[in-house]
Amino acid sequence: MDFMYGVRVALWSAGIVALGVALIFVSSGIALWLFVLCFVLAFVFPVAAEVYADLRGRREKRESYVRTFGSVDELRLVIDGPGLRRIRDEDGLIAAVRELRSRHPGLPLDMAVTLLKEL
Repeated sequence: MDFMYGVRVALWSAGIVALGVALIFVSSGIALWLFVLCFVLAFVFPVAAEVYADLRGRREKRESYVRTFGSVDELRLVIDGPGLRRIRDEDGLIAAVRELRSRHPGLPLDMAVTLLKEL
């Protein structure tokens, strides 16, 4: 988890530095394309940091759930398949996902959707 925050801080720092360099380039009147490049990078780096953190967090949450509660196949044996199938058919997939996640807190959304589509 510490590595994730280190990467995030580095990308945010790179974005701030790129913004500062862009401001230096615009005030000194050097090439316009350098200003545009630095200005774009000032936004790309923080967005990349947040996307990276989100993806890494989702993967860690999924791995944590699998470590704690077992695989999806074991979960499939424990859930109330006919009841969830009825909810899915009558009220829709979203209602069934809410019900499944209320019964099994911490279940990642993608696992719940996949499981309910397979019922």
